[in-house]
Amino acid sequence: MEQFMNLGLSKTMLKTLAKKGFEDPTPIQSSVIPFLLNDERDVVAQAETGTGKTAAFGIPILEGLNAQDKEVKALVLVPTRELALQVAGEISSLKGSRNIEVLPVYGGQAIGPQLKGLKQGANIVVGTPGRILDHIRRGSLRLESLAFLVLDEADQMLDMGFIEDIETILSHAPQERRTLLFSATMPRQVIAIARRYMREYETITTIRKAKDPQLTEQIYFEVREQDKFEALCRTIDMEPEFYGLVFCRTRVETADIAARLVERGYHAEGIHGDINQVEREKIMRGFRNRRHTILVATDVAARGIDINNLSHVINYAIPQDSDAYVHRIGRTGRAGKKGIAITFVTSRDRRTLDTIRHASGPALRRGHIPGVREVIAAKRARIRSEIEQVMQEENFGDYSTLASELLEAGDAATVLAACLRRTFGKELDTSSYAEIHQVNPVDTKGHTRLFVARGRNQGITPPKLAKLIHQETGVKEHLMRDIKIFDDFSYISIPFAEAAHFNNKTRQKQGRPMISKAKQEKGRPVIAKSGQGKGRSDMSKSRPEKARRAAR
Repeated sequence: MEQFMNLGLSKTMLKTLAKKGFEDPTPIQSSVIPFLLNDERDVVAQAETGTGKTAAFGIPILEGLNAQDKEVKALVLVPTRELALQVAGEISSLKGSRNIEVLPVYGGQAIGPQLKGLKQGANIVVGTPGRILDHIRRGSLRLESLAFLVLDEADQMLDMGFIEDIETILSHAPQERRTLLFSATMPRQVIAIARRYMREYETITTIRKAKDPQLTEQIYFEVREQDKFEALCRTIDMEPEFYGLVFCRTRVETADIAARLVERGYHAEGIHGDINQVEREKIMRGFRNRRHTILVATDVAARGIDINNLSHVINYAIPQDSDAYVHRIGRTGRAGKKGIAITFVTSRDRRTLDTIRHASGPALRRGHIPGVREVIAAKRARIRSEIEQVMQEENFGDYSTLASELLEAGDAATVLAACLRRTFGKELDTSSYAEIHQVNPVDTKGHTRLFVARGRNQGITPPKLAKLIHQETGVKEHLMRDIKIFDDFSYISIPFAEAAHFNNKTRQKQGRPMISKAKQEKGRPVIAKSGQGKGRSDMSKSRPEKARRAAR
């Protein structure tokens, strides 16, 4: 604890950190904690996922609170309900025996208990922007006494479309507050928030050096949704020492996959937003100690997990974008050791796969799901290797006597086969595996660009454009790629095979086809003079709105 002592923390806090098993502060903690304790300026901090950001701002906030004060002194805004529970739980575990109330507030939960908690007096409120704003408008959450306002995972909140809610909340907070902004990336929108709503601030960055991309082998498997679990089991069984993370999309899916793995005999656990902090810490200790070697998790629940020597990261559900993909696979292939990142791709994931492949380049390649014979062969080789290692020992004690007695009762092959079956059970039984149907490869090349004489000014969004193309041309929506929407026109790509049957006799707009093949000029589509769009994609608008409503 020597390094924590040098940060200027109280004896009470040091005692709490020691009980939690903290040893050395992470780089973000070493930089942010003393700054917040000794400086009055705001903070903009950039650090990767899993670097201890919650403790970096939670510890200084707790150090400055008076347990006798029942007013809200700190407000932490987070993008999702799962993260609200996780951050609240982590801060609660850091308060020790002090009588400080930490209240999570988020959508999807009955508002009654939240109203009661706020009325009784909460010192720290952690919540999603939508529900926080709801309480502010009801008058149940008052920010007059606020000392700290934290924007956690700021880039993700902006991606999810929370900008207006955040700005409204900031307008209700007192000017003399301290604002702490934490983000894994620093896009222009995040910087704009800092410049507009923060006072003089210090920028703290603790980004690791880029790791060798060759250390992580990136593969994707094309698979039907109903075959995913079987593909997961085969992937695990191919490895002699599988130790990895399996990412799912929802809490329900996470719990289901973890339970099915356990039922099938694997040492697996699952973590998600419904698991309290005590249980989460217990599960993580078991994973670090390898009492279980498979951890199934949602993206949010996995934030804060920073474990070396993981052999695999399995994207059971494809990440929502390339940034999330990079964060996930960054947990393997560390410290000079190789790792494998495998992503399961279904037909509905093909657009997202294109986005990820564009960001990853040739590093992400298509692989094949191991066949049953391959898995059995891998297991046979593993069993043989284990036995040969044991055979190198010189003294087998009473087992030598027992072996001699067994050989007197039967031939050597029969005796050995009986011993193997007794030890390894149904490990080599092919009936343990279900059939997996072959999926046609995803064609990420060979597309034709279409010009659509409608754009943002006509109310076009990516989902509406895809639906329109399907109605007018018959092309299935999952085959469409690379949507770009401008003010009065749009572009979209369809496979060559579909384009061969494309008919320009679609509805006319101002004397020309509403949908036509885009002209080319030096390899790029010609932008019609009738609309001078800004040239940026609006791909992010539909998904953030859905995510924002869900989180509220």
